[in-house]
Amino acid sequence: MPEPTRRVFRFLGLYPGKRLSPSAVAALTGLTVTEAHAALDGLVDRNLVEDLDSTRYGLHDLMRQYSVELCVRTDSPSDRRLGLGRLFDFVLEAALRVADLLEPGVVRAQVTHVWSGHPELAEALGESTAEWLETERTELVTMVRSAHEAGFYRHTWQLARSLWRFCYIRGYYEDIILTHTAALAAVEAAGDVDAMAMVNNYLASAYVRTGDNRKALDHLTRSVALSRDSRDVLSAARYRANLAAIYWWSGQLTESVELGFECLRDYKVYGNLGVPILLPNLGLALMALGRHKEALQLHRRHLAWARTNSDEFHLLNALSHIGTVRIRMGDFRQAARILVASLALRDRTGHRYAEAEVHNDLGIAYRGLGRLVDAQHEHEVARRLSIASGERHVEAAALNDLGRTLRAQGRDGEAAGMHEAALRLATRIAHPYEQGRALAGLAEHFAGIDSAEARRHWERALAIFRRMGVPERLEAERRLAET
Repeated sequence: MPEPTRRVFRFLGLYPGKRLSPSAVAALTGLTVTEAHAALDGLVDRNLVEDLDSTRYGLHDLMRQYSVELCVRTDSPSDRRLGLGRLFDFVLEAALRVADLLEPGVVRAQVTHVWSGHPELAEALGESTAEWLETERTELVTMVRSAHEAGFYRHTWQLARSLWRFCYIRGYYEDIILTHTAALAAVEAAGDVDAMAMVNNYLASAYVRTGDNRKALDHLTRSVALSRDSRDVLSAARYRANLAAIYWWSGQLTESVELGFECLRDYKVYGNLGVPILLPNLGLALMALGRHKEALQLHRRHLAWARTNSDEFHLLNALSHIGTVRIRMGDFRQAARILVASLALRDRTGHRYAEAEVHNDLGIAYRGLGRLVDAQHEHEVARRLSIASGERHVEAAALNDLGRTLRAQGRDGEAAGMHEAALRLATRIAHPYEQGRALAGLAEHFAGIDSAEARRHWERALAIFRRMGVPERLEAERRLAET
C-alpha cells in the first residue's frame, strides 16, 4: 500500500469513536481530506476497514488492535500525540460552531478556542447544525472522555461545555453528567479555578433535572465559592442566581424567592442575558407559594425578552410557564391552548427541555376541563418521557397527577397505587412537594375506608406543606379538621 494509506491505517486505532469520517481522519493523520478519503476507500477494498455508509467508516476490534500495534511500533509518541491534538482541535471547532448558534455571545466568552487547522478541513465541516450534533452525539461523548484519559485537559472541558446546551435542550442529562464529570477531573488536574467553577455549575444543571438535588446543591455551592474572587463577574452572578432553582426544587421556596429578588436588584451585573436566568426561576417559586399574579408578570416579561431576542428556547419555556400559572389560577381553557402551542414549538425546533412537564401540565388542564381520557393520556406520556430522560421529579409529579385523574374517573384503587409509587420516588429523591401531594392523595383514598389512616396521612402532608409555605396547606388543614 502507498504510505498515506499505511499511515491512515496505523492512526485509525487511535481514534476514540467507532464511526470515522474522512475529515476526522484527515485531522488525525495530517493528510488532506481527499487523501484521507482515498486511503479509506483503499482500505475498504482490502477488507481492512468497513464502509458503514457513504460518509462513515468502521474498524473491527481486531483490526483496531493491529492498527494500534503498528502505530506504536512505527510512529513516535510525539507524532501520535500531535495527531490526537489535531483531531480534538477539529472536533472542538465543529462542536463550537453549533454551540455558537445555540448560545450566541455566551459560549465563545467561556471557550476561547483558536483553531489553526487546514482550510480544507474548515470547508469539510460544512453548515453547522444541531442535527450534526444529534448524529455524532455518542461519538462526541466518547471523545470528551478520551481527551481526558489522553491528558488533553483543555480540550476535555471545552468540548464538554460546547455540548452542554444541545444536551440540555434535548434532554440528554446523563450525557451532561458523563462529559462534565470527565471535564471536572480535567480542570482539577489542570488547576484552572475559573473552569472548575464553570464545570461545577453545568454539572449541577444535570443533577437538578434528574432529581438529585443534594449533588446539584453541592456542585453549585462549590461553583459559587470558586467564583467569588473571579474577574468574570457575570458568570459568578449566574452561578449564584442558579441556586434559586435548586432551592425551589428542594422545597426551600422562601429562600428561593428571597435570593431571586436579591439577584433582580443586582440586575445591572447580569445585563440583558440575565433576564432568562433570573425571571423563570423566581416566577416558578412565586407560583408555588400562591403568588400567581406576580409569577405571571415575571413569565410575561420572560416571554417578551424571548420574542425581542428571537430566542426559541426561551420562548417555548416562557409559554409553558405561563400555561402552568394559568392552571393554578383556574383558567384551564387558556392554559391548554398555551401549553399545546409550547409543545408544537418544541416539535418544530427539536427542543425537548421540560417536555414531560408540559405534557403533565396539559393533562392537569384537561382534567380541569373534564376531558379525563385526554388528561390520562397526557400524564402517561409525561411519565414515559420523564423515565426516558431520567427526570425523576417529573415522574413523581406525573404519578401524582395520574392518580388524581384516575380518581376523577372513579378508579380509586388504581389512583392509590399511583400515589404510593409517587411517595416512594419523591422520598427517594428528597422532593418534599411531591411527597406532600402523594400523602394528600392517599389521605383522600383512605377517607372513606379508614379515618385514622386518612388523618395520619393528612397530618404528614400538612407538616410538609406548612414547612414549604404552599397554598395546599389550607386544603390539608380543612380536610384534617373534617376527619
